Amino acid sequence: MGFILLVVVVLFVVLLFGLFSVAEGRGRMASGGPEGARRATRSAGVSAAADMAMRRAGYAGGGDYVSVSDIGLLAYRQSDDPRLVRNGAVWTDTDYLRPYVELWLPYKSRGIVRFELVDSEGRLRYADEAEYDLVQGENALLPGTWLPLRGRAVAPGQWRLRVLVGETLLAAHSFGWQAVGGGEVQRLMAHDGELSPALQQALLGRPRHAMSLSELLSDQEE
Repeated sequence: MGFILLVVVVLFVVLLFGLFSVAEGRGRMASGGPEGARRATRSAGVSAAADMAMRRAGYAGGGDYVSVSDIGLLAYRQSDDPRLVRNGAVWTDTDYLRPYVELWLPYKSRGIVRFELVDSEGRLRYADEAEYDLVQGENALLPGTWLPLRGRAVAPGQWRLRVLVGETLLAAHSFGWQAVGGGEVQRLMAHDGELSPALQQALLGRPRHAMSLSELLSDQEE
């Protein structure tokens, strides 16, 4: 009788251990193991706009690859202080428009990053390409040029901000335009998030110069 009881106890322990092993295995599969844990940690610091922009570009990122952690536009309107436009629309009376992106890197690197603004009709309205020294971790990147808009007609509809490294499209951020007006809509549009410390630092250290696409192309041809 004692032997049978011992056998039953042993079988119960083996069964219980097996159940724990299965549960642990499922947990690893759900998280993707150590790599999944790293990706989960990285995605926690990615803005909704950046996540959607990477999806539109068909770029995954994470792990041992560069990720887009934030993206948007700095809209200058009758002031040297820009309004951050991440999820909202750009006012039609904006004087200058300047794209920005924050990239996360697993290690330091140097590379050529290209910013493009494409209007609703598919025309390239702005392009800036420059080499950047990138550190491990977060990098706030600002092009050294702006898109001048004062006195210029703006094609209505959805525009797109594209960010490329070499031939790889990292992000495709979509944004629209809003006519200037008062009331609740303007109050809500006035606040689209705060500038991160890294972006504020980039604003202080990056030269600023308004330049049209034709001027950019003529400089490249010379």
